[in-house]
Amino acid sequence: MTNAKVRLKKSQNIDELQKIIGESSVAIVTSYRGIKTAELTALRVKLRNNKMGLKVVKNTLARKAAADAKKAALKTVFDGPIAMAYGYGEDVAAPAKLMLDHIASTKSTMTIAGGFLGDQPITIAQVTQLSKMPPKKVIVGQLLGALQGPLYGLVGVLNAPAAGLVGALDARIKQLEAK
Repeated sequence: MTNAKVRLKKSQNIDELQKIIGESSVAIVTSYRGIKTAELTALRVKLRNNKMGLKVVKNTLARKAAADAKKAALKTVFDGPIAMAYGYGEDVAAPAKLMLDHIASTKSTMTIAGGFLGDQPITIAQVTQLSKMPPKKVIVGQLLGALQGPLYGLVGVLNAPAAGLVGALDARIKQLEAK
C-alpha cells in the first residue's frame, strides 16, 4: 500500500472510531490476547444481536478519535492490544453484563481492562459493579414502588377518620332503628 492509501485508511478508521466513541453511551475495553478469531466473531455476533458492537482498536487511532469526539479524558482507557465492546441507549449495564458473562461462560483468556461511561473513564471494578446493575426500567419500577408505598399509607391515614365517622353514623342509625 502506498502512503496515501495508508493515510486514507487511517483517516477512515479514525472517523469510524470517532463516531462510535461519540455516539456510544458505554464501552467496555478488553484485552484480547490469545483469543482465536472464531471466538471474537462469535462475540461480535452475540453483541450485534443485542444491538451492540465490538471493534478491535489501534490505540493511537483510538486516542485521536477520542480527542476528536471531544472526549479527551478517555485517552487513558486505550492501552495495549484492546477490543472495545460498545452500546448505545439507556441500558448502560448491558455491554458489561454480556462481556463478563461471555468471559465466564467460555472460560476465555480475554480480560476486562476498563472502559468508559459517557465521557468518563471507568475502572475494572466499576465495570463489574455496572454489570450487576439492573436495567433502567427495573430501577424506575423500584423507585416508583418505593414512592407509592408512603403515598398509599398517607391515603389510608387520611381516609381513617372519614371511615370511622361513617362507621359511627352507621352504628347510630342501626341503634335508632332498633328502638
